[in-house]
Amino acid sequence: MNKLNLIPKKIKQRFLSINDSLENHFSKLNFIKTFSKKNNILANNRVFFGLSAVLILTLSYFLLPTLYNKDKSQVEIKNQILKKYDINVKFNEKIRYGLLPKPHFTSKNLSILNDEKEIGIVKNFKIFIDFGNFFSIDNLDVKDLVLNKTDFNLNKKDLLFFDKLLKMEPNENRIIFKKSNIFFKNLDEELLFLNKINNSKFYFDSYNLENVLISKNEIFNIPYTLNLKNNKFRKNFFIKFNSKKIRLDIENNTNYQDILKKGKVDLLFVNKNESFFYEIDKNSLRFSSIGKKKFNGYFDFKPFYLKAAFNYEGISAKDILKNDSILVELFKSEILNNQNLNVNIDLNINDITNVDHLNDLKLKLNLDQGDITFSKSRIMWKDDLEINLKEGLLSYDQNEIFLIGKLVINANNIDNFYKSFQIKKVHRKKLNKLELDFVYNFNKNKFIFDNVKIDNKSNDKLNQFLDNFNSTDKKFFNKIVFKNFVNNFFSSYAG
Repeated sequence: MNKLNLIPKKIKQRFLSINDSLENHFSKLNFIKTFSKKNNILANNRVFFGLSAVLILTLSYFLLPTLYNKDKSQVEIKNQILKKYDINVKFNEKIRYGLLPKPHFTSKNLSILNDEKEIGIVKNFKIFIDFGNFFSIDNLDVKDLVLNKTDFNLNKKDLLFFDKLLKMEPNENRIIFKKSNIFFKNLDEELLFLNKINNSKFYFDSYNLENVLISKNEIFNIPYTLNLKNNKFRKNFFIKFNSKKIRLDIENNTNYQDILKKGKVDLLFVNKNESFFYEIDKNSLRFSSIGKKKFNGYFDFKPFYLKAAFNYEGISAKDILKNDSILVELFKSEILNNQNLNVNIDLNINDITNVDHLNDLKLKLNLDQGDITFSKSRIMWKDDLEINLKEGLLSYDQNEIFLIGKLVINANNIDNFYKSFQIKKVHRKKLNKLELDFVYNFNKNKFIFDNVKIDNKSNDKLNQFLDNFNSTDKKFFNKIVFKNFVNNFFSSYAG
């Protein structure tokens, strides 16, 4: 039999099936008929049957896609996705048609391809369709894409996939990602980082003529939002990054028509506004602050290496060491505890504003294959004491962060130090160098000291004093506690 004759027959069978269902349904609701007679609502049976016919025709119209050849439907949908979004997909399972909340097709375990390479698996795929014309699969118009629970496995070459989304031709449709992951790897397939996409939306802003991405993400346990805008007509790219957890806002506009890309970034970091210039070429990025040279540095992209210097006139010790400081939040997030990061940062601060007489801090932060060290850092107490962090290693243990290190204090003028702390004259012994090991708990803001030596000699009385201090819960950075600690330390040393 001719295939064209089968289609009306199938439609007729579907009408009969729907009609039978309606008759069975209304036969069970005799009370409606009784009520209708009393109230004269269905006085004219033609109204009732007319409404029934409209309902049946409407449902039949929206159910027409269930009659489509599924293989042909998949090919047509695949072609339209490629044409509209420049996304190459592969159906691994049969598609299904859904009517509510509006007509759509769904599928499981859809593959996303880039140059025939599978870069992502969509566990739950949904594509909405325009209900303007359902009579032929060839006339269907695909609309919004929803990719739920997608796992991307990408390297640098595969980032072209997202680049194409920001350059797609203007249309009224959206691409939505939900509860997805980006596993970013190097060319040797080693995982560099995992970026979680909680909710992400690509669309074309017809008012401003821009391709837009708005995305809520999480990386290294740090939630952040990202807003990207690409204006192809002006050759302008806008980016806005925000993370409340680390109190960081970044905004940037750049023109990507130039080979050497230059721009200005406005940055809000720990409630302080900064702006800096940058230059990006194929292999590196260089940056420097505007006005006073507060910071400068560069990134090398292959391999990833950051070298930077930050200079401040003054900063509070609380901004560095308190439990919710930006530095501690970075440590907690373990964003720095990454085998593939290599970082060398020099932090130079002239004055520690909330601790008397501490000045000229030179903090050296080094990351090498997951190890975070502060060795060879230094701070001065007036000009009298030079306090050196000879060794300093960051350690994680059961959700607590510890700095383990060795202090070496050189006395340039010990007498002035004694006078400042009002050490009793009987306790003022000459010394040139003091050494001690320590563990600092960032979570509890507490020091533990051990293995003290003065001029290369151990002292039992001092070690006993430190054992007693370690057993207390006193906060070392309390001014009164610190002053009492210093006085008792030297009285114990003097015997």
